[in-house]
Amino acid sequence: LSYFLKQSPPDSTLLQLADRGELADPETLKKEALRLMPGDARRDAMIRSFTGQWLATDRLPEIMPDPKFKFDASKLGMARSEVEYFFAAMLKENRPLTDFIDPDFTYTTPIFAKEVYKIDRKLDGRYNVTRRVDLPRGGRLGGLLGQSAIMLTTANGVDTQPVLRGAWVLENIIGRPPPKPPADVPALTPDVRGATTPRELLAAHTKDSTCAGCHKRIDPVGFVLENYDPVGRWRDVWPKSKKKIDPSGVLPDGTKIKDVTELKAWLVENVDSFGLCLSEKLMTYATGRIPNYAERKELGLIVLMNLAEKEGFRDLMLDLILSKTFRN
Repeated sequence: LSYFLKQSPPDSTLLQLADRGELADPETLKKEALRLMPGDARRDAMIRSFTGQWLATDRLPEIMPDPKFKFDASKLGMARSEVEYFFAAMLKENRPLTDFIDPDFTYTTPIFAKEVYKIDRKLDGRYNVTRRVDLPRGGRLGGLLGQSAIMLTTANGVDTQPVLRGAWVLENIIGRPPPKPPADVPALTPDVRGATTPRELLAAHTKDSTCAGCHKRIDPVGFVLENYDPVGRWRDVWPKSKKKIDPSGVLPDGTKIKDVTELKAWLVENVDSFGLCLSEKLMTYATGRIPNYAERKELGLIVLMNLAEKEGFRDLMLDLILSKTFRN
């Protein structure tokens, strides 16, 4: 419990309760979980550690954006802070799981708001200090998929990578990761002469039947994020061809979407999939192993109960801690 929530050995209070066998009592365990629950992005190591692993933001120091983006190391740090402040607020305020996807707020800095997100209203405060900003729901800004850090970690600093972004969303948001590509299939080997956009390039590539099955799942989710450049700025045309970006596609369940706002709406409607994905990531982080089939079933029931009772993220964390999977 202590290493999960505090990234540190148990304190004297927790040790005494354990010595007396009182942590076996669910109410005592819940009380201690609430006492140790993180909620301060500046102080709680669990927030930085878990988001870094789940969302791959621990990769940000390795990314070197092309100088043309005017995105230096300090901005990489700001991008990561946005994610951590947002996660901390979700937990501390016990926000509903849907707010991970389409919230009415975000955390950013005045310089990011102006230069990256094009938020035109004046924000008070120092230009590089992270602060809360209200947003309308249903837009392209806000939520995990609208954050610069996510777009950075799913690109290479120079170009966007629709396949990488699509696979990342399937793995970390939807919870249905694609299989690894066969070892004997080289990348982009088919004849791609005449392809002038990433969509045309991949269309040529996926004419190969060996590739088509997985790309049918991955590519639509990746292309819907193509309006975000490698650092998360919005764009309407592909930079090299100057052709208008077509972010539309068909999701694995057959749902047609035309842009990222419709993807976010679909995720909100299917938030149970996201909730199970997040719960599995948390349980893997907490126990050091991937949940098995029976444990995933328990986690799924916990998520459904959370949604049925209109509970929040902190409630979900507590229920995961009280679960048979965690306690045993």
